[in-house]
Amino acid sequence: MKHNTLLVYVTTAILAALVVVLQIVGGIPVGPFSITLTLFPIVVGAVVLGPVPGLFLGLVFGLIVSILSITGKDPGGQMVFAANPVLAWAVCLLKGGLAGFVPAVSYSFFSKHKNASAALSYMTAGIFIFLSGVGVANSFSGARMGVRIGLTALFALVAGGLLVGLHYLLKTDRSPFYISSILAPVCNTGVFILFMLLFFRPTLSAWAGGSNVLVYTITGLVGVNFLIEFSVAIILTPALMAIKHYAGKHIMPLSLGRKKNA
Repeated sequence: MKHNTLLVYVTTAILAALVVVLQIVGGIPVGPFSITLTLFPIVVGAVVLGPVPGLFLGLVFGLIVSILSITGKDPGGQMVFAANPVLAWAVCLLKGGLAGFVPAVSYSFFSKHKNASAALSYMTAGIFIFLSGVGVANSFSGARMGVRIGLTALFALVAGGLLVGLHYLLKTDRSPFYISSILAPVCNTGVFILFMLLFFRPTLSAWAGGSNVLVYTITGLVGVNFLIEFSVAIILTPALMAIKHYAGKHIMPLSLGRKKNA
């Protein structure tokens, strides 16, 4: 048991160093966008090592984001800190911590209750599709009828493809891995959106330049970055499964409660 605990600590330290390096170096530039891999080692730690190491890795991520924002390496984050530094620290640490803790709890639950994973995922996908449809409709409410019909048809095809993809991914034992991977960017982006709408609305209004604040936040501020993080999480899930399969032979995850005879 002592050997396993030491192995968990060492592995957590290695993953934490990787989180720091990936966040400081930044993402991989692809055209005007950037593909970030920082959330992947956090999810690896959460799934392989358990909730406490996952929470720690997420907090390390939030701390580095805060430091980069304060020092001006992240211009958008710097403006948020200038508006309210206490709440800015809170949102960075909370979204990072949840991005590490929630996937760990999710994997532990859905690996034991696999029938619940598909139902929850379909429900979440339905909510996502509905809210996205509302956002698309609001964004192009002033467009011509032909353009709106075309966009609606395109959105319907994308939504249908998403549901088909979820059905394929979640009909096997892979579902706990995919759900945990997806929850990391969902928590990271979701908490940020919630805090910005609740506590930084004047800042958002200034950034939106007169447009709808909610639509701007979802489609303009975090939309592309979230889709990239979401896609990367799905693409890297097979690697997560391979790491878990190998590490599971050597490392036992740390549980939240103490076990008897440990």
